[in-house]
Amino acid sequence: MSNQDHVGALRPPGRIKSLFVAAACGLMACPATAQGDYPARAVQVVVAYPAGGGTDTLARLITVELGKDFGQSFVVVNKPGASGLIGTQAVARAAPDGYTLLIDTGNVTLRPAIEPSTPFKPKDFAPIALLTESPVALAVNAQVPVNSVAELVAYSKANPGKVNYASTGPGSPQNLVSELMKTKAGLDWQEVPYQGGAAALTDLTADRVQVMFSNPVPLMPYANTQRLKVLAVTSRERLPALDSVPTMAQSGQADFQIGFWNGVLAPAGTPAPIVAKLSASLLKIMKMPAVQDALMRQGSVLMPLGPQAFASYMTEDSARWKQIAKTINYKPVQ
Repeated sequence: MSNQDHVGALRPPGRIKSLFVAAACGLMACPATAQGDYPARAVQVVVAYPAGGGTDTLARLITVELGKDFGQSFVVVNKPGASGLIGTQAVARAAPDGYTLLIDTGNVTLRPAIEPSTPFKPKDFAPIALLTESPVALAVNAQVPVNSVAELVAYSKANPGKVNYASTGPGSPQNLVSELMKTKAGLDWQEVPYQGGAAALTDLTADRVQVMFSNPVPLMPYANTQRLKVLAVTSRERLPALDSVPTMAQSGQADFQIGFWNGVLAPAGTPAPIVAKLSASLLKIMKMPAVQDALMRQGSVLMPLGPQAFASYMTEDSARWKQIAKTINYKPVQ
């Protein structure tokens, strides 16, 4: 019996092939096998902010549906800190295998646009699907004696340096939008930074800070209560979920249409078939009436886009934030 026959007698040809593939995969990536089986285990979906905020709420809604679609767990992992930099950078550095994803609020385009030293760039990510745009709502603590944006401007000018606004740190969306308001209206507001939106909202309702620009989602339970007042939204039109609240334009603040996108990304280099598979699932989920209803009730504007259109959208968003940084004379954090 030859050596070849001897090996064949001990291991059937199919077994030899399996062992060969396994050995080869120990030395190099086997994307075809991984893509065909994807997902073969739980997928981490990183939210770069604490639990309880708008991004976290969206992530938990979407991951439930992804889990149903794929028959695998999609687990939300909160990695807050440094205005979202820590969690976002962690995904940029993760293995591009589809098992670490990011649900982002636009940090991927915003931060590199305003701070060239940011440790990630849009090219470090593979866009999978844009889900929504979220306009920003301007809220004040109920103890502030104002009921409109015009009254807030007048009150702030009458009390220079005494109005504090909450943010999630320098360069965060809250910081940039608040500074844009300050610049346009000529106000003297003071920034109070927080690790995340949930902590900031807690202090807003407790009157430790007076003003906050926020995703509308976490404000909903407090709207029309004795804890805070929502004065305006930054969308083009009023939001169905806050239909009594005027837009910033209707409140006398022209050219103040600002929103933050919510989308799903993977590390750059993630195999195209995996990106396509995830994108198809997400776009299907976005067509579900229950999901659409939940998102619109939270104040989101539906904006489902696939990978290529999402990439173009990100390029335009980067240019927009560069212009805002120029307007407010933003100085990168050293």
